[in-house]
Amino acid sequence: MLPDIHDLLESLPSHAAVLDRAGLLVASNTACLELLREIDPDMGPGRPFGASCAKMLTQPVGAAVQEGISAVLDGSLPRYEMDLPCGCVSAQTWRALCITPLHGAFPGALVTLADISRQKQLEEHILHDAFHDTLTGLFNRALFINRLDQAIKRLKRSPKALYAVLYLDMDRFKLVNKTFGHVTGDRLLMVIANRLQKQLRELDTLARFGGDEFAILIEDIAGLEDACSMAETVLRQLAQSFRLKKQEIFVTCSIGVVLGSAAYEHPDQVLRDADNAMYSSKEHGGDHYTVFDAGMRVLTQRRMEMELALRHAMESGEITVHYQPIVSLTSGEVTGFEALARWQHPRQGLIAPSEFIPIAEETGLINELGALILRQSCRRLVELLRANPDCGDLTLSVNISGRQFKRPDFVDEVAAILAETGINTQLVKLELTESVLMDDADEAVRTIKRLKALGVKVVIDDFGTGYSSLSYIQRFPFDSLKVDRSFVGNMNEAEQNMEIVRAIIAMAHKLGLEVVAEGVELAEHRTALSELRCESAQGFFFSKPVPGEELDLLMRKHWKDDATSRL
Repeated sequence: MLPDIHDLLESLPSHAAVLDRAGLLVASNTACLELLREIDPDMGPGRPFGASCAKMLTQPVGAAVQEGISAVLDGSLPRYEMDLPCGCVSAQTWRALCITPLHGAFPGALVTLADISRQKQLEEHILHDAFHDTLTGLFNRALFINRLDQAIKRLKRSPKALYAVLYLDMDRFKLVNKTFGHVTGDRLLMVIANRLQKQLRELDTLARFGGDEFAILIEDIAGLEDACSMAETVLRQLAQSFRLKKQEIFVTCSIGVVLGSAAYEHPDQVLRDADNAMYSSKEHGGDHYTVFDAGMRVLTQRRMEMELALRHAMESGEITVHYQPIVSLTSGEVTGFEALARWQHPRQGLIAPSEFIPIAEETGLINELGALILRQSCRRLVELLRANPDCGDLTLSVNISGRQFKRPDFVDEVAAILAETGINTQLVKLELTESVLMDDADEAVRTIKRLKALGVKVVIDDFGTGYSSLSYIQRFPFDSLKVDRSFVGNMNEAEQNMEIVRAIIAMAHKLGLEVVAEGVELAEHRTALSELRCESAQGFFFSKPVPGEELDLLMRKHWKDDATSRL
């Protein structure tokens, strides 16, 4: 029988041995015997298998193996399996131990030891990737949430176990990628991670959430002062220059700070509030930290409700267009209109654009909203001119947001709307602010040229509030320029303000641009602008923005800028 057992064991792919009911070695294949003799040179038939096997294991593991062998042999366990770490840490191998009882003519047990080192390495690699960021080597969101969950539970058990979360977002990091390339951007993120890690204690947790966002969990702190101190340290450290391949780069970050409390039940609640506080820091211009307060949560809830209501408003027709006349300062006649979005809420009444336009920008609804306003206003002008053929060539000015302008299909969408409404493209003016153009000036120039090829005119809006310079204006093929209302409204208050408006108008004329002044509210404004040879103006002095249905009445009156007929 033994030769048959030996042949059978040799045919097995793993290390294998047969034990009798006393746990003594009866037979084994060559591979198993060589392995055991590396630990116990005297190992052979008749020797206790468990004792020899335990010599290559740590004491607790070796004892567990011997107990497992005994339990299978005495029938208390139907089978015993265990993954064994063998050897020292630096040269560790893993073997899967399996002990199966043998019955019948030869009672005892079959023992197999399969090499699973490769499998274990793969499992460790997968486990590491599951909880670590591949770029920086830091913990990732999943592990951070796990640690934060433990901190929340600790605070529930012990009110003195305070923690805080710092949520970081790098300011204008997209500009780094655009300027230096994504490879340099990735290297910078790795250096940032290393610099942040050096500021932490051993018990703190730093994680990268993806992109240029990081989070820090600091535990066992005395209170909010410790969290703020950490935030100040992070801002100070990141404000120092980074040098990558002889290239000096400066970055800052925005931080939201949340101090743990018994009110938090789940990590998502903490991160939500930290994210809200971080965005508040962004609104302060970056390089800033903000401590969360309950008012921010109310504001966020309000914005979420507003977003849902805005989506409904665009579908249900609550979004309409009002039109503010643009007046020739030479003839006093209306030469065009600026289309302005208005939201007539069924319960809240008229909602100011300053409240819903930023939300539309943040959520991406501005693309749909912008297209809606352009389509509605083009249709209305076509109707107006058809009903009033003697009104001349009234123009239509429509504001274009940055998100709209940067869409790859933006020009195609404009072309489709112009064709759909049948408007004379020469009457359409698209208004862009300076900040919209500066993220990628070269691409902006190409987009403007494509728009002008459609026949529309392009206007720089709110001039003077952004990156204004002569070289900047020369670079973009604008048709006209709008002087921002902040300059117009203050020009009669001080000579310096008047000189600024004078300089803007003179510069525009030298570049061949027409000028429209915004925010004209007083007769003194109109008179001063006329003396400065400004072509056109708009503002409450002439007319407030009016609903589309009132345009026919306005044009039938052949409205001109005089005291008797002004709306």
